[in-house]
Amino acid sequence: MTTPTSSSAAERQRQWHALGMLCGLGLGLAPVAPQLCAVLRALVGADAAALFWLDAEGRPEGFFHEDSPAAAQDLFLNEFERLFAGPSEINVHTLARADGPRIGRLLAPGARYFRSNSFNLLVRASGHRHTLDLRVEVQGRTRAIAMLFRAPGTAFAAGDAATLERAAGWLARAFERPHAAWSGDAQGAGPVGHVVLDGEGRPLFADEAAVQLLRQANLPGLGLRAAAQPALPGDLPRRLGVAQAGLSARIAVPGGWLAAQRRTLHPLAGGAAQHLVTLQRQHPRSVAVVQRVLALPLSPLQRDIALLAGLGHARADSHRLAGVGEAALKKHLRAIFAATQASDWDDLRRRLQENQDESGGGA
Repeated sequence: MTTPTSSSAAERQRQWHALGMLCGLGLGLAPVAPQLCAVLRALVGADAAALFWLDAEGRPEGFFHEDSPAAAQDLFLNEFERLFAGPSEINVHTLARADGPRIGRLLAPGARYFRSNSFNLLVRASGHRHTLDLRVEVQGRTRAIAMLFRAPGTAFAAGDAATLERAAGWLARAFERPHAAWSGDAQGAGPVGHVVLDGEGRPLFADEAAVQLLRQANLPGLGLRAAAQPALPGDLPRRLGVAQAGLSARIAVPGGWLAAQRRTLHPLAGGAAQHLVTLQRQHPRSVAVVQRVLALPLSPLQRDIALLAGLGHARADSHRLAGVGEAALKKHLRAIFAATQASDWDDLRRRLQENQDESGGGA
């Protein structure tokens, strides 16, 4: 990736609007992490971006990094406590603590940082030297760390930090929606993977589709990217939330969710009991709608109105939700219908929701 040199005011406005729309979906950071990283990188001007979301204890629960090598990702997922959590390390866990500045702890780190595993095995191993970090807080608790990276050369400056800090409020808003609301926004996509378990719940076999889905999940203890023939952990069902037969679960992963379901296989005569875990990637329908709306030649307010239709809101509620009067709404709708060739509100909704099976890229 190359650092952007300049962008027009209209393009920057569109990037800020994309950030607001994606975070406003309230899906958390994981399902929209690839799109958010692309937006943050473009707004600040960086070579790469990463997002880390945290559990209730403030430890990494998952992450998305645009260009770190497989070996570095595996080390982070499998060896965090051993390699990156010592007193001399300045890492995601350190940055999550509220006893320091929210923005820019790594703008000018001391010599100790450049001798640390965090820098040498993760940052430098990814081809970077300069880091700009942001702590994302929700109701007084750290929920995420955002990081931007640059190769040796141009360091981040105070203006870059101000731009990233401006994004903090939007990133926090992504956590406002309860997880139960995910169910209506997910659609299965891609191949289905299978893992066969023995009677004690230990993995016996995983097909290639399952291995790829687990590699893409970026879950702690599941660093599988660098291994040609990865060994699955013995407690895989617990990590996936299906510790017992009959259970199903969904875990937020970069770009969506990983759905897992476990059932008992009928054994052959005299054979031992076995279980089957079925895996499939799910993608947010609403992200595809946001991307279609952002591509329309409309004003920010008109895109907000169009998004209401695409997300399934009723026409009768749109002027209240958009904060405009009925007369102004009609005027904006004429421009929206002209841009989309929609005949009315319901037709606009159908057009923005069609082809939902297509996977989206950056915003």
